[in-house]
Amino acid sequence: MNVIMESTSDAPALDRGLSVLEYVVEAGHPVSMKEISTAMSIPSASAFRLVKTLVQRGYLEETNRSPQFYLPGNKVFQMVQFYQLNHSLHSVARMPLRDLAERTGQTAQLAILKGTSVMYIEQAMPKEPVSIVAPLHSFIPINVSAAGKILCSYLSDDELMAFLSPDNLTKKTKNTISDSETLVATIKASRKQGYATDIEEFARGIGCVAGAIWDSHNRCVGALGVTGHVDQYRNKASLDHIVQSVLALAEDVSHLMGYAEQYPRP
Repeated sequence: MNVIMESTSDAPALDRGLSVLEYVVEAGHPVSMKEISTAMSIPSASAFRLVKTLVQRGYLEETNRSPQFYLPGNKVFQMVQFYQLNHSLHSVARMPLRDLAERTGQTAQLAILKGTSVMYIEQAMPKEPVSIVAPLHSFIPINVSAAGKILCSYLSDDELMAFLSPDNLTKKTKNTISDSETLVATIKASRKQGYATDIEEFARGIGCVAGAIWDSHNRCVGALGVTGHVDQYRNKASLDHIVQSVLALAEDVSHLMGYAEQYPRP
């Protein structure tokens, strides 16, 4: 648990108050005034004033026990709910999707795993989009999409097996990988390189690149990708630009979802 022993803030009283609030939230159990005063290395009178103010504002809640103990109050949970509502994957990805479409000149798409398939839940169109893209909110087999491969690359072996049923592996073109052993190798390679591709596997004439999105709990919660003319994927310089753009924007969305780089990815 992080405890600030000495404040160097321009607003020390506010800094102490926030530190007290963080301490109580992170404790995971009711804490007494004495415990707060000791842990924060502040006088009992100062701790009393800070805690009482936080109680009055609804950030802390007193128990009915004697002596009194303190827990996070309703205001904390309201703020968490507000944050989650305004930082849903849909919300935070909307502007980065537009930016990605503008950078690459391709259709940018946001995907999640749904059941044992992939579902695109948001997209942004460039000025001249390709005519063939996976429709929103439809179920797409994982083996025909870059998003499906990168999302599945972070599943456990047991979880991945559920996606490899022959019923789930549709052959769309001659390039579609429908053999489960080859698909697993491709998925593992995608994880190693940090992104996945689809080169005329969903439909002839188009290609895709997708990268993973991470949240504050270090979980892969979605994929950001683009779909465009396959010629752009067969040219190395063009493909490198696409990959760099996708990974940069996926990283931006991850940070907006609360992902912190100090937590290593699995």
